Order: sequence, then structure tokens, then C-alpha cells
Amino acid sequence: MFRLFTLNPSSSVPIYQQIVNQCRKLVAGGQLKPGDKLPSVRMIATDLGINPMTVSKAYSLLDQTGVVVRQRGLGMVVAESGPMRAQIATTESKVLITYAKEVGMTRSELVGQIERLWEET
Repeated sequence: MFRLFTLNPSSSVPIYQQIVNQCRKLVAGGQLKPGDKLPSVRMIATDLGINPMTVSKAYSLLDQTGVVVRQRGLGMVVAESGPMRAQIATTESKVLITYAKEVGMTRSELVGQIERLWEET
């Protein structure tokens, strides 16, 4: 079975937020397209070995931010009018910039790191 999400239990990022972040990236990257159905809460919880309430919380946040919508009889699907790739990239970039500033990186250090990683990826 294809695993949609991969968790890092040793991360300081809560599990529900890891699911939210990964789903947003899958939508922004085009791997999940408008209208695609997400696996059920129970299926994800069983697959990842986590509490269904954790998945439910992640799905609720994704619904609140317009990434997915609840459709009667279908469950959660990627929203037709969900955030565009640029909006998601902007949000993720702001998080990265804030973190870089918190750890004392200069703008040029961050840009250099991004350019190196861009070439490696």
C-alpha cells in the first residue's frame, strides 16, 4: 500500500502538524490534485499507528485553511479552490525565514544554502 504521509516521531513538530505540512506540500507540488480523495481518518491512523484523533485534528486544520473540503459520502477531498502553489510556498518560506533568523543566519547565508540545496535536488 502506498503511504501518503511519513512521520518523524523524534521531531519537535507535533504529529498532526507533520500531516498538515506534508499534505500542503503534496497539494502545492501537484501530487494531490483538486478532487483527489484523501484516505479515511481510520485508514491513516492504522497505517501510521497513531490515534485517529490526531489525524482528525490534521484534517480539520486542512479543512479550515481551504486545502481540503469534506464531501458527504466521499470524505475529505482536495479543494477545487484550495491555496495555489505560490501561496503555500510563501507560507512555507516565511516559516523558513523566521527559523533562520531565530538561529542567527544571515540573509546571504540562507540564500546560499537554498541555492546549494536547489542544485542538489
